[in-house]
Amino acid sequence: MIIASKHFPRIATGAVLVGVLGTALYLSGPYLFGLLLLFTLVGLWEFYTMFWPLKANIGGRILGLALGGLLITAAWMRPEMVVMALALSTLILACMFLFCWAHDEKYRFTRVAVLAGGLLYVPMLIMPALNFSIHEQLLLICTAAGSDTVAYFFGMRFGKHKIWPKVSPKKSVEGSAAGLAASVAVAVCFGLAFGVPTAGVGDYALLGLVLGVMAQLGDFFESALKRSRSVKDSGSVLPGHGGVLDRVDSLLFVIPTYECAKALVTFF
Repeated sequence: MIIASKHFPRIATGAVLVGVLGTALYLSGPYLFGLLLLFTLVGLWEFYTMFWPLKANIGGRILGLALGGLLITAAWMRPEMVVMALALSTLILACMFLFCWAHDEKYRFTRVAVLAGGLLYVPMLIMPALNFSIHEQLLLICTAAGSDTVAYFFGMRFGKHKIWPKVSPKKSVEGSAAGLAASVAVAVCFGLAFGVPTAGVGDYALLGLVLGVMAQLGDFFESALKRSRSVKDSGSVLPGHGGVLDRVDSLLFVIPTYECAKALVTFF
């Protein structure tokens, strides 16, 4: 009962997220785009807030959100326009530095670099999901969520050996191994149920292993980012989870990894 009570906010929030995401996937189209756009904007705001807390650089953050919204919208409406949108964003940020530095020589390029980093980290990594099939989208969500959940609870119960204490002191080798096993199991199950005949069980097992590794690296990356900025969570909008980035950090690494994998092997 104590354990259940302790994790109730996390479980309840997770259930709501599953419901919202499941509905968006079922309705697809503008509903899925709207949800990904919301995740992108909130995630970008959290990313920028880690570097500029409170009311610092509000104008820069708003510009970053506008450019992030432009990128994800271009990916949904006209995928061939993404390169143009990225080039336009780069030009805008470059001109921003030029004029700001000309006005104040104390202006640092790192401000522009942070804005650009947020665009590369959030919208650029999440946008490939807009063009995946429903089976591919579910595979990636279940792989990332399964890896995170199994690693978290298995590590709490059986974890004894720290895997990367400098980056994430609570994560264990045992939890990580269990998370990878869960990723492989999810990928194999999806392959057997929905995969194409030309891809074998070994292909899906390898896919699950690669996606599981990238999911954990995505988690580690965000942990390192938060520690470098001396913050515990990226935000507080999701009770029991923290911020949006705390919830989708694994998925942000899994999505582009699958995009690369499907260019080599047809899975669905």
